[in-house]
Amino acid sequence: MNSVDSDPVLDAVDALRAAGIAVVPIGDELERWQIGCFTFTDAELLRLAESRGLVEAT
Repeated sequence: MNSVDSDPVLDAVDALRAAGIAVVPIGDELERWQIGCFTFTDAELLRLAESRGLVEAT
């Protein structure tokens, strides 16, 4: 998934969803994400996926 044109945040969203985690965008700008009752920024979501070994650290 790490092509030159890929978005690391969207790659993280895809990886988290593939792992069975429901990730829902908040708003139209895709800058905030909801997992359960928690809200994550793009950076936090990326770190979450990295910490679970679902994507490579950027």
